Amino acid sequence: MKSPLIIAHRGAAQFAPENSLAAFAIAIDKGADGIEFDVHLSRDNQIIVHHDYYLGRTENGTGFIGDYSLPELQAFDIGVKFSDKFSGEKIPTLRDVLDIGKGKVRFEIELRCPTLPFLKNVIDEIHRAGVIDDVEITSPHTPLLAYVKNLNPEIRTGGFFSLFPSWMTTKLGQQHIIDWMVLQDAQVVHLPFVLLDKDFIERLHHQNFIVHGSDLNDEVEIEKAIHLAVDQFSTDVLDTAIRVRDTIKSVD
Repeated sequence: MKSPLIIAHRGAAQFAPENSLAAFAIAIDKGADGIEFDVHLSRDNQIIVHHDYYLGRTENGTGFIGDYSLPELQAFDIGVKFSDKFSGEKIPTLRDVLDIGKGKVRFEIELRCPTLPFLKNVIDEIHRAGVIDDVEITSPHTPLLAYVKNLNPEIRTGGFFSLFPSWMTTKLGQQHIIDWMVLQDAQVVHLPFVLLDKDFIERLHHQNFIVHGSDLNDEVEIEKAIHLAVDQFSTDVLDTAIRVRDTIKSVD
């Protein structure tokens, strides 16, 4: 059995403030295969790494993140709410994160700003860092994903999917996922645990899609997903995920 890649969701957010350089460094040190994070555009057109559209949850600020310049954003402390130990942690830029992880991990970059200039800026940063082969771009703004291929067809893209509505049969839902993946020209299909099905995963693999288990934080779910042959999965419990994967690998 091939061992799946483990993607640390927002860095090692168990151990350090989410989406901080400290969290990404810890994830790398602990053995994550990839790191996942969200990017936004600041008022002065800088690409910054932060989960929420609005300030306040992880720092002592308020308002829409795009209304602030990079210097203004980096004046906020994103560490002190997590622990005094991380007091002084700043909102990083995409360049910061790519530089700290280059040659060590893969990058799953979620685009939070739905504009083409923003997308072009992100891809320019990826080119600058020389990490094209190690990047996957995702976004809730699905029209952006098709444009990724226009700018660079070599960059992997991933599509998010959720539980089917009650009126939809499993067969139809699975076909819709495949159809959407083809329409988006995406390579990585992100599925929550409830949609991970052995036959469906085999079908996706037959069509050369990469299967990603989304946000697997329960030990039982992680173990089952590995046995179902997912190619990668994201998690908030990095130590647990690595332990379960390594245990299964040693048995096999």
